[in-house]
Amino acid sequence: MRALLLAMALSACSPKVAVPPIAYEEDLEPRRVSDVPPGDPLLTAPRPLAPAGRGVRTGTIARDRLTAVLDAGPPAFLRQLEVTPRMSGDRFVGWELVQLVDRQSPLHDVDVAPGDVLLSVNGQPLSRPDQLQLLWDSLRTANELTAQLWRGAAKLELAFAIEPRR
Repeated sequence: MRALLLAMALSACSPKVAVPPIAYEEDLEPRRVSDVPPGDPLLTAPRPLAPAGRGVRTGTIARDRLTAVLDAGPPAFLRQLEVTPRMSGDRFVGWELVQLVDRQSPLHDVDVAPGDVLLSVNGQPLSRPDQLQLLWDSLRTANELTAQLWRGAAKLELAFAIEPRR
């Protein structure tokens, strides 16, 4: 009997733990770079154009080569590079390139370097998987592929025509 009373007394004196509910990404409102308040200097400060790097920033992509990449799917493309989310406080800014994993990647000859931050492709942000899928599907009929990036304190844009045009 004493053991039961002691157990009840100890459990009554133990601290209570409040576990906050888990917020899943699907439950959160989508955040876009354009939603950033005007006071965030990281995102609103004017940026100069980045000097040219080792690769190309403009050119032509053959539609049949692009179609082959699209047919392989996003996972096959994403295996060719390592990225990490770039944040400004608690706001997602873009994807920072850590490294190109595959030397055979179509990105190997493009002017991208570790540390570059991808903000959008064809004007579309890529913060969520559904945004990536929408972009992926739209590239099948697109006539151009543009990407907006940051390189340090500078900005750069990649612009490639997709030939033949549709």
